[in-house]
Amino acid sequence: MGDLSGTRCNMDSGRVFLDPSGRKYRIKEPEPLQETPENLRIARETKPWAIYFRMLGTVLPSFFLMYTILSLILGFTMLEPAIILASGLCSAPLVFLILRLHRPRLVHVRLAVPDESGSQAHALPGGLSLRTPMKTSLSRFLVKDDSILDVPPIRQLWTIFGLTVAAGILIALLILTVSEIYGQAIFILMAIPLWLIGFSLPVLAWWGTSNKLLGLPTRRRDAESWLIAGMASAFPAFIFNSLIAPELVPFDDESWASELSLLAIGAPFCEEIFKAMAVFFFLPTIKGPKHGFQIGFTVGLGFALIENLQYIGVSVFGGPVAASLTILVRGIGSIPGHAIWTSIAGTAIGWKATDSDFKAKLKWKAKSLAISAIDLTEGLGLDMDGDGDLSGFDGSRPTLEEALSQSSAESPSDGKEWSIIGSANPKESLSDTAPVLGESGLSLSFSNVYQTNSYNGIATPRGILPAIVLAIAGHSFWNGSSYLMYLAPTEWLGMSEIEGVAIVLTWTAIMISSLLLITRSIIRGVNSLE
Repeated sequence: MGDLSGTRCNMDSGRVFLDPSGRKYRIKEPEPLQETPENLRIARETKPWAIYFRMLGTVLPSFFLMYTILSLILGFTMLEPAIILASGLCSAPLVFLILRLHRPRLVHVRLAVPDESGSQAHALPGGLSLRTPMKTSLSRFLVKDDSILDVPPIRQLWTIFGLTVAAGILIALLILTVSEIYGQAIFILMAIPLWLIGFSLPVLAWWGTSNKLLGLPTRRRDAESWLIAGMASAFPAFIFNSLIAPELVPFDDESWASELSLLAIGAPFCEEIFKAMAVFFFLPTIKGPKHGFQIGFTVGLGFALIENLQYIGVSVFGGPVAASLTILVRGIGSIPGHAIWTSIAGTAIGWKATDSDFKAKLKWKAKSLAISAIDLTEGLGLDMDGDGDLSGFDGSRPTLEEALSQSSAESPSDGKEWSIIGSANPKESLSDTAPVLGESGLSLSFSNVYQTNSYNGIATPRGILPAIVLAIAGHSFWNGSSYLMYLAPTEWLGMSEIEGVAIVLTWTAIMISSLLLITRSIIRGVNSLE
């Protein structure tokens, strides 16, 4: 704000005030926003636990939204307006909470650079001001929040998870050996923290572990979108498992065959397909099989997160022993299981993403659908593209052949990459003399085939359909064998409950150990895709 008495200036350029002495003051207006420089780099304060609380803030309303949507569907099928109205009213605030939490984030950057022709005082929006010790010029930008995914230290996460399981076991021992009343009272106080930590923290731990092993820097908003897509894929799977699958099973609802069919066939089939569809949604942004694996793994974690919330919540009502075992088994078994099964499909989708012709066809089809939508809307009398007429889409309508040729022209080096092919013997030492082309087994070639190192782990299918079938088979074996090991010893073989529990725990340990070894081997193989 400056004194304007005795000066001639344009008073229309800002707000003007008069003091009691009659002097005029003009309020400086903030500098207008400018285009963000391309080389702008912003250092951000690390907040590793922020992602955890954002994850909790997403999954809790999403879980309740899943049930309100189920009620909404039931209301429509039963033609019950009261149920429809109540479900809609309950769904609205949940949707609002999720959208508000994940609304696009912009960072307001104010850059003050020393400038002798500048000023020491700068106006900021909202009636604020910035004063600098020297003359500076101020620039303001709005940039997207492209913060890198930052999670707490992996060891810290797994330590807290282990302490959570240990706390449940200690409470159980307290109930059995010291005092049932005191033990139950402590468990009631600890039930909600055990539930919250038990269903969510191992997901974050596996998320951080996978990112560390893969070594792919990931933007937080991208990673969160993958996780949310996994949660969203649980919605149609939940509807299918609740309403459709039971109607397709030809056995009595109370029979073991019906239960086995739902667990070993219905659930794996629909869940893996819907999770793969969630991964496929990100196909335009997938860079290759390793990136596809990462997206698939995260989508699987999102699905497991919302599923875990229910399973562990129910187990808490069974007491500390049931809660501790459920947290442990799902934390180191079911969660990575969902993630690795989906990542198999994600890797195959990543291989498909390396096919430039396929991506060009996909983009052309999407554009064609958008053009058709505009034509249809304007045919109904609505000016969709705002050009003042109802003639439909007025832009270019490229054919599929033109789209493919354009994609080929935009590909660097016509999609062909140079590579050096020679001896891969690690024992050979580099000589001081450069090898001559055509000698010493050295040759140059180019190829438009995705180049990879030799696989060091398990190679998953490159075809999308075989990959989904493999994911369904793995999921089916996990569910089916677990149920049979629970049912067969006591119901069919006449063993005691203690023997049955021992068999279930032994088989669970074998399954978890095998799954972890397979997961490690698949990740090692994916890491060779460089």
